[in-house]
Amino acid sequence: MKKIFLSFFVLFNFLFVSSTSIAGNVMDNTMGDGIRVAYYNWDPYGYVDANGKLVGTDYETLEYVIGKMGGKIASAEDVEWGALIPGLKSGRFDVVSAGMFVTPKRCKAVDFSSTQFGIRNTMLVQKGNPKGVTDYESIRDKGLTVTALGGSAQIGYAKSVGIPDSNIVELPDLATMIEAIRSGRVDAIGGTTPAARAVLATNDDIEATPAFSEIGGKVNVSHGAFAFPKGNEDFLKAFNAILDDFVGSDAHKALFAKHGMTTDEQPVSTTAELCAK
Repeated sequence: MKKIFLSFFVLFNFLFVSSTSIAGNVMDNTMGDGIRVAYYNWDPYGYVDANGKLVGTDYETLEYVIGKMGGKIASAEDVEWGALIPGLKSGRFDVVSAGMFVTPKRCKAVDFSSTQFGIRNTMLVQKGNPKGVTDYESIRDKGLTVTALGGSAQIGYAKSVGIPDSNIVELPDLATMIEAIRSGRVDAIGGTTPAARAVLATNDDIEATPAFSEIGGKVNVSHGAFAFPKGNEDFLKAFNAILDDFVGSDAHKALFAKHGMTTDEQPVSTTAELCAK
């Protein structure tokens, strides 16, 4: 009996220490060997430029904040969207820097930083918009098909207005989604205004609908933030103190302009407000 109890005690402590070490190592990594970054290759948030350098609004903001903290970045890995949060929770990464939207569901899985942008929605369609798409509700009412990244907020938006699952196509990356539009496999891509601007800059056979901020009769301005493993309160407090000073500053606005974002895409809601919805 004593052996069974001892074995249970050892196992419990191993699991507790293991989970704590995964959740609590972000500050140590940042100030030591460096923070491990997971990003999704998508302009304007994080992408490799013509010179082979990783740039973008999210990544450069992260560089700034970590630098001000006195830390450093050890690595930055391009990760498929659906693997970002699992990689964070498993301890493979310390932060997700991917323009990730703050949603109540994600708030249960990770801890988000303060918000750093607030953007409206749009739909990408074939040039001339032959199906007359305007928003998610028009997709539903016309019986059309829509695509977005698997596991993205846009998939949730489509479902929230009643588009049937058979008319929602989850795809792994932007290139595949654009090809689906061109081939007629889908009628629209659910997206955001900054992402749409980046697509239109290099695809003259695609156009974007006018931006909209209501989905299903509710105001919906999508807010992005950095995601961290749960259990890093001290790190998050220090990180947010610097981030909050930076967001909305002249330097932050200049960073937005550099990557094609506008001053009206500054955040208007807090992470706490978004997690509580």
